[in-house]
Amino acid sequence: MYHSIIEETRSRRLNILVLAPSKPIPPHVGVVITTEDESHNIDYSRDRIIIADKPQATVDKACSLLFGEDFEQLIIGIDPGKYPGIAVLGNGKTISVHHVSAGEVCPLIKRIMREFKEKKLIVRIGHVARLVRSRIINDILDLGLAVEMVDETGTTPHLGKGVHGRVISDIIAAINIAKIKGKSVGKQFIEPSQGEVRVIQEHSREYSNGRMTIPRLLARAVAKGEMTLDEAVERHNGY
Repeated sequence: MYHSIIEETRSRRLNILVLAPSKPIPPHVGVVITTEDESHNIDYSRDRIIIADKPQATVDKACSLLFGEDFEQLIIGIDPGKYPGIAVLGNGKTISVHHVSAGEVCPLIKRIMREFKEKKLIVRIGHVARLVRSRIINDILDLGLAVEMVDETGTTPHLGKGVHGRVISDIIAAINIAKIKGKSVGKQFIEPSQGEVRVIQEHSREYSNGRMTIPRLLARAVAKGEMTLDEAVERHNGY
């Protein structure tokens, strides 16, 4: 694997070079972009090594390091739901935004933790979508991060003319949530209501195109995050 090495010029433009792993890194280089596996073999300052991920996020991180944007604290805002909006803010600026499934939130946060080593991270999450929110909080606490719950009333904007899509409103809500100080929370007790269990059963019916409905016991396990809907359907079908 070849590494990308980036230097800053006086005009704040970037010079990007490609360097073979066997070659030494020149002294004028400001940032090294490489893979996670190869990063452990590079003799270079650890806080100047970036693990390649999505192209724009990688370039943004490189520019932040080169141009002196030293974030004292990073805040991750989460608008909870089946597909949460996520925003990462540093020094009040939005660094990156994401829209992923609920199950992908923690893997994403782990990646952010690797990208911004040794930076203080705080997670702020909206108060809605109780079951999904509670599962996400518990998973994030297991990562050793502090979590604040925010009253997200008024954080979701009205999308005006020419602006469409739930993704946009979820992301803007996440940015707004990240800017509001919330109350610190600990581990959440998850006990789904009868209505929440029924919703899971309805989802299983939709999932199977009306052919079956999983029983309440399996639906409750899905609602508590003990298994996915896929796993519950497979178990009900005897796979």
